Formats: sequence, C-alpha cells, structure tokens
Amino acid sequence: MSEADCTTSITSKSATTSVSDDCKTDRKRPATENEEEPPVKQAQLEDEEEKKSDSQEEETENTEEQKRAEKEVDRVTKKKERVSRQAKFAFDADDDVPMNVPVSIKNGVRHLAPYWTVYRTRAKGRWFGRKLVDVFSQEFLSTNVNYARVATRLGRIWVNGRQMRDVDYVIHNNDTIEHWGHRHEHPILDEEIRIVADTPSLLVIDKPPSMPVHACGQYQIHTVLGQLRERYGITGLRVLHRLDRTTSGILMFARDYETDREFKGTLKEGEWKKEYVCRVQGVFPEEEIEVKEPIGTLVVSMGIQCIRPDGKHALTRFRRMWTDGKETVVRAEIETGRTHQIRVHLQYLGYPIANDKLYNCPDIWPNGGKGAEYGMTYEELGARVQAAHKASLWHEHVNEDYESKMERLATQHELELAVDAPEITRAERPDYDPVCLSCNVTKKEVPMDHFRIFLHCLNYETTKWNYSTPLPKWAEQLSSRVDQNTVEEEKK
Repeated sequence: MSEADCTTSITSKSATTSVSDDCKTDRKRPATENEEEPPVKQAQLEDEEEKKSDSQEEETENTEEQKRAEKEVDRVTKKKERVSRQAKFAFDADDDVPMNVPVSIKNGVRHLAPYWTVYRTRAKGRWFGRKLVDVFSQEFLSTNVNYARVATRLGRIWVNGRQMRDVDYVIHNNDTIEHWGHRHEHPILDEEIRIVADTPSLLVIDKPPSMPVHACGQYQIHTVLGQLRERYGITGLRVLHRLDRTTSGILMFARDYETDREFKGTLKEGEWKKEYVCRVQGVFPEEEIEVKEPIGTLVVSMGIQCIRPDGKHALTRFRRMWTDGKETVVRAEIETGRTHQIRVHLQYLGYPIANDKLYNCPDIWPNGGKGAEYGMTYEELGARVQAAHKASLWHEHVNEDYESKMERLATQHELELAVDAPEITRAERPDYDPVCLSCNVTKKEVPMDHFRIFLHCLNYETTKWNYSTPLPKWAEQLSSRVDQNTVEEEKK
C-alpha cells in the first residue's frame, strides 16, 4: 500500500477515522458494518465469478440454440421455396413412379413391361439460351435425332407447367421441363439386394451389379431405390454415396437428415476409408503403386472421364492380391471419390479392368489410354466416345421405316398423328407408341458384360462405422473356388 493510500480517510456510520495509524502498525482493526472479513469477501468474489461463468455458459447455449433455430428456419424456408418452384411442374411427382408394372424373368434376367412415365428436370446452366429441341437431341444420345421435335409437336413436352408445342422455344434460367415418354426399362440381373445393416439411422446393403442407385435414363423401377421400394417396402432413404450401375458392393443410405449431414461431413474431412477389389487385364506388379493423376470430364452428358491437367486431384493406391498370368485381382484404396476414378487410373497404368467395355475399348482409346497418351484433342476423343456409344446399341436393331417416319413427322405441315390432349392420363395412353424408338426395334439377347464389371466395393470405414462384404466369386483365387466346389459336392 502506498503512503498516499495510508493517509486517506474513510467514513463509517459511527465516525470518521484516520487510517494512518493502521497503516503504520501490524494490528488488524475490526471490520466495520460496510466491510467484510477477507475470507468472506473472497467467497463472495468466487460466487460472483461462478455466476458470471454460468451466465456465459447459458448465453453460449442460448446462442447455439438460436443458431440451430435459425438453421431450421432457413431449412424450412428453402423447402417452402423448393415446393413453390415445384408448383411449376404440371404433374404430381407420383406420375413418374408407376406401381405394379408386370415383370418377367428369363435366364436369370429381370424384364419389365413398357410403361408411360413423366421425366422431369430443371434447366441446367449449359442449356440457357439454347433451343429446347437441340438440347434434348444433344444430351440424350440414345434417342432418334428427330424425336425431340416430334415429341414437342405432339404436345409431350411441358415447360413451367404448360404444354409447349413451339419447336423454337429457347430455354431460360429456372425453367422446369417435363416429358411424357414411353419407357422401356433396361433389364437387370435377378439378384438379391443383401442387407448388411439396418439401424434407425442407416441402411447398408450389398448392391448387386446391373442396377443404378437412383433413376436415370432408362432406369426407374430397375434401380436400387426402386427395388428397395418394390421388394422390401423401404422408402425415404437419403443417398450418401453412389456406385456405378455395373459395380457391386457396399452402399450406404441415411434414414434421417442428421445422419446424412454427419456422414457427408466426415466425407469433407477425409475421414472415409474406401477399399475396392477389381480384376484387371495383364500381370499387375507385386509392389504397391500409388497414382495421383488428376481426373476431369471428357463427355459431360455421359459422365465419361479421363486424365487431364485441368482435372481434379485424385489419389488411388493399388496392391496385387493374385494373378493367373493373364489377369490379376487387385485391391484399390481411394482417398478421393472422383467419377470412374479406379477405372481411369487403371487405364492410365496400362492395366484396365478386364471386362470394362468403356475404358478398355480399343475402338475409343489409342494406345489403350496408357500414360494418358491419347494422340488427339479432348474434343476429338469425346466424339469417338459418343460414336462408339451409338454403335454399341447391341440389343436394338431399328426397324427400317422408323427413321423415315420420324423425319416426316418432324417436317410435315400437318401431323399425321393426333396431338396429346393436355388432360390425357397414363391409363389412357396406348401400349404401343409409334414414335418411341424402343417400340420400333428388334431386341437381341443382352450380353453379360452389360450387367457387371469386375469392380466391387469391399469396405467402407469411418471412425464410427465399418461395413464390409465378402469377396465376389470372380475375385476369389482359383484354388479357393475349386476347394469350395469340392466341399459343396461332398455335402451333396
């Protein structure tokens, strides 16, 4: 205490006393009514600090609760906006998911009868300012070149909830587009969807090959989501990740928003460990090989990828399991999840997947694509991919008069076919559609390589989840398969 402090005076209720003597002596004077003993004062200070801390914690909790409330309000608002935008569609969403479509099974392959459905989409950025019929023809390569124009003239295209018969209509931002089409779904293998785990928050399955995860192209009921609904009555799932149509293995779905958000958060943080197994062409080296080549899109409409400098970072590690001298079974661990990453990196190494009809097709890739030596521009290479895709319609031989009929319908002044009435329903539409390509082809038997590729998702792991499947039969070493067959024969 300073000398100045000692010479100041304080006033109590009883008297005014100089404290200079108290400052000069070790004696402690009694506390007055307005003062407290040091231990009491200290306790009071601690109580005040504790209350302050509790108040801060409560304030923090309130802030977090407020943030959660704001997020929920934002989510509900966005949902309302989405519903409002969806009002621009002319038809109910249930119109594109018909029920009880007849099924037939032949030689282990599942076939659906054709049916009418509504295809719906929102205008993509690359479509803005372009004619709708041109976009349709260029984006959907499997249709006849005149189909979009004919479908528009027949009143099967709807824009923003209204029937659009103007073949010169230009697409704008926020346009909603619907198309009434006669759907012939591609067949799939009649294989079981094995459920690996079913919890209140997650559904994990062993996906069979041949079916895409969700609706696309000529697949709606013949999808994982469609079959889970048809066979198991399971709906309301949220897709956490995807596997290609021909790929098999671990596939995970969230059952609620919280799990969906948590799981995708771990993806962004790089907490997933993903391991695949594949069978490649050639004798793969014994040592582990790491590939870091960037992957970019080659054909946007088809999702075809290739190694290119302006692509996204991709990292895959490969380890050989066994080889028979002609082909090799390899494990692949990926740290990134680029489209077709394993297939593209194996092609780059010169060991493409043995039955990959896309990245192991000599008609498309000069030098097989090894070392990303393509020998042409990306535009030229993309054109080759599209041409090969059109030429690979192995299961369809188009009837002779179909092409001339479509050209005539696209250009004639007065249509020889009746225009669709706006109120026509699915049930009122005919079983045969004269402008449907699939109604005008001769079918061929589907080759097995169309259904499956030697690529299987073996394991998905995070700090919280770990799910695996057994090796597929094509990945088992030959001696193991022989031993297993012997055991089964002995049991019989």
